[in-house]
Amino acid sequence: MKTTREFPVEEGTRKRGIYLLLLMLGSTGAAVAFVQNALNPAGATGVALTTAATAAICLALAGLTLWRRIPLAALEKLLLGVAVVVICVSVATGLYLTPPDDLVLRGVVATMLWMPLIFVFCAIAFDGVTSLRYSLAAYALIVLLTLPHAIATRSGTGVTDGIFVPLQAYLAYAVIIVALYFFSDLQERAFTMEETARTMRRLANTDALTTLANRRHAEEQFVRELRRAERYGRMFSVLMIDIDHFKDLNDRHGHHAGDEVLVDLARRIERMVRAADTIARWGGEEFLLLAPETSLADAQRLAEMIRHHVDANALAERYRITISLGVATYRAGDTVQSVVARADAALYLAKREGRNQARAEIPAGSGG
Repeated sequence: MKTTREFPVEEGTRKRGIYLLLLMLGSTGAAVAFVQNALNPAGATGVALTTAATAAICLALAGLTLWRRIPLAALEKLLLGVAVVVICVSVATGLYLTPPDDLVLRGVVATMLWMPLIFVFCAIAFDGVTSLRYSLAAYALIVLLTLPHAIATRSGTGVTDGIFVPLQAYLAYAVIIVALYFFSDLQERAFTMEETARTMRRLANTDALTTLANRRHAEEQFVRELRRAERYGRMFSVLMIDIDHFKDLNDRHGHHAGDEVLVDLARRIERMVRAADTIARWGGEEFLLLAPETSLADAQRLAEMIRHHVDANALAERYRITISLGVATYRAGDTVQSVVARADAALYLAKREGRNQARAEIPAGSGG
């Protein structure tokens, strides 16, 4: 069973930052308690040792938190274990190992005020159920540690004597644990819903076979490029790519061979274009490449480079194929349909002239 959430690297860095902040707060609190005890003429040696050790341990753990060689999951369990031990030792020292003193007992109360930090840490570090288990274990430990003293001093008048103060702490801790579990569960549900939504968006925008963008997603990108071109006067070009004699390939070698060729061609084109370009499976054996900030001449050179690469290399390691390409570039007033129609016309020209060619549209105003 998982005991820690799986987060991306940047989330792990954020969590380490949170732990570092908590440790610095813990170190500061221990240092304040140490100084307060030292300034008191009746200061207890046990309290001085405990608070000094706590401050030193917090600083040492802060150093380990910064040292990224320790896996985050191991670090989180170490931090939890040390924090529980430090608080329990501090409380036990004040209640059972140090002569009763008002300052010492106030220190015990102050230490118990830090107990919710354990529950907060569990909620941050672990998944909902594991966080609840660790929190309840720490809760049970502090109850078992303090309840005997509460029962033994039920008729006393000290600040920690009797059951009233411990009972208030137990109830407050229980409320905090339940609230944190509730919010942790909500967070887990939100995280799951976000992952599901992300997966659904990916499936809705991706071609199942090639994992390229599908036609729907390509059309959305197309519209964005049109708007950008209209608003800012930018250029973009479109390449229509079609596998020559694809039906013959399927007839001779079977549809599995056709699928292998489509996938390999998709990967090869992906490696030859920029991250800003959109390569999509437009339909069947036809692909569309949307190239922002690309002139007609540059798009034609790109088309020829892709055509030559496919012609010179076997796809799926054994199938020799060729492709034909049609190139068009944005003109003022264009729509998705008009740009695609010109690229299709150029592709048809390449097919008609013998295939295994890249042809560009006739530039506007050329009269040809």
